[in-house]
Amino acid sequence: MKLSEILKERGYVYQHSGPLEEITDGQKRTLYLGIDPTADSMHVGHLQAMLVLRRFLEDGHNVIVLLGGGTGMIGDPSGRSEERNLLDEDTLAQNLRGMEAQAKKLFQSDKFRMMNNLDWLGNLVLIDFLRDIGKHFSVNAMTQRDSVKDRLENREQGISYTEFSYMLLQAYDFLHLHEAEKCDLQLGASDQWGNMVSGIDLIRRKTGDTAYALSFPLLINKSTGKKFGKSEGGAVWLDPKKTSPHEFYQFWFNTSDEDVEEYLLKMTLLSKAEINEVMRAQRENPASRAAQKKLASEVTALVHGDVSVEAPTLGVSGKKLRDLVSEIGVSMSELRRLVEQGAVMLNDNKIQSIDDELKVGELKVGKHRFFTLTK
Repeated sequence: MKLSEILKERGYVYQHSGPLEEITDGQKRTLYLGIDPTADSMHVGHLQAMLVLRRFLEDGHNVIVLLGGGTGMIGDPSGRSEERNLLDEDTLAQNLRGMEAQAKKLFQSDKFRMMNNLDWLGNLVLIDFLRDIGKHFSVNAMTQRDSVKDRLENREQGISYTEFSYMLLQAYDFLHLHEAEKCDLQLGASDQWGNMVSGIDLIRRKTGDTAYALSFPLLINKSTGKKFGKSEGGAVWLDPKKTSPHEFYQFWFNTSDEDVEEYLLKMTLLSKAEINEVMRAQRENPASRAAQKKLASEVTALVHGDVSVEAPTLGVSGKKLRDLVSEIGVSMSELRRLVEQGAVMLNDNKIQSIDDELKVGELKVGKHRFFTLTK
């Protein structure tokens, strides 16, 4: 399959600044995607971007992962209602090292480049930047961006000039990489589209060259309406010291039926035929959670290697729910409370009492405890 066909099949294509086939299927390009290193680990919200880059890498394109050591000190206002905390250089350096190691593991390749935009943004002269770059940006247009407009309408919070300048710096990154590395394609999530187009326009104004942008959909949890990658306890990290492999597995196993096929396509390397087969098994027996099990095992293996973290198996022949208190890891009073709240499910059916007799299937206790029940 051509790269354009793979990207469309997986649901990775949202917007593109020229014909998709021209961007992906012709000459091998140098492309980049930027990540602000606001922590020393990526989280699951970064996975889609990394797998899109991996597809380009495997197709023979030259990939640059741009870590925002410079822009990370400022912060992108997109999708945020308040100012970011500014990070110092030592913290950013530590964050860069952690994210670089994770990118190498996810790509399973060293045929890509990791760069830090602090290397050039840190040397900018303010007067030169305002004269040579700032003059190409209309404040009228900048204030119409949703990310800026939302903050301007919030009188209590507002937006600082620091964050307001972010789009100029991101556009300058694209220009710098175009001139220094012959980079002519930027990838990003859909909420970055405006910033990416600004880079295309700046390159055209400064060099007369044509550059491109390609965005993938911003993942939204359909059941909560929130940006993908957050749990009640915060971000779900790729670093096993921050989120254990077991917790990581359980996060994916907890995926809703309406989201699971999309995540199999976007967050795994399974073929479309394999995903179709898993979904067929899921439709035939929804209680088996075959799709969730496959998703959890595939993504956990991708991030952590082949680790044994599947849901614990419990024998339940002749047992009631109350008999499993020690194995489940909650107190009797907590178990009783969860049952009363309808938060204990056996094969997607609510358990009514701690004295209910159990049968073979999948037991869910609260939001994060899953068990496979056998005879």
